[in-house]
Amino acid sequence: MVSMKTKSALIADIDELVGAVGDKFDADEDGDAERDFMAERCPGRLEHAVRSLSTLSMHLLAVIADGPVSVVGLAARSGQLKGTVSKHVQRLVDAGLVARTPIPGNRKEIELTPTADGELVVDAHRRLHDEMAHGLHDFLQRYSGAELQVLAKVLRDLMAARKVGVRIEIGE
Repeated sequence: MVSMKTKSALIADIDELVGAVGDKFDADEDGDAERDFMAERCPGRLEHAVRSLSTLSMHLLAVIADGPVSVVGLAARSGQLKGTVSKHVQRLVDAGLVARTPIPGNRKEIELTPTADGELVVDAHRRLHDEMAHGLHDFLQRYSGAELQVLAKVLRDLMAARKVGVRIEIGE
């Protein structure tokens, strides 16, 4: 006879599993596979930059590569504070991945564009995300359409939720 867990027991299992999955994929047991992937796809001169820049810096570089943008525009596009963006932009400039250019007629703002090396790193970063997406796609192929609909609903509901103190509550 198959045992059916209660709803509360299933919720407890899900809570434990979500934490365990987060821990598993945050763990850095085999070096930094993502940095290794990118470093293998960039010229050797860029390895230090690829390995030393933060994930946020990489994502900001990708936004800059979408089209010239100012620091204020980059903060708005990325949802980050202007001060945080400024620090990361300076690191990208120091690494030779981003160029600052004055905007004609505007003495306060500068335009950010990727350098040729920045474009190479952006390309490796995009290829990394493509590979990750393919891996997730291949993993999820084993589930039925109905199972994937439930999973998508749960994830959408989690995205719409808000955190109040230490609790997750239904977003409104």
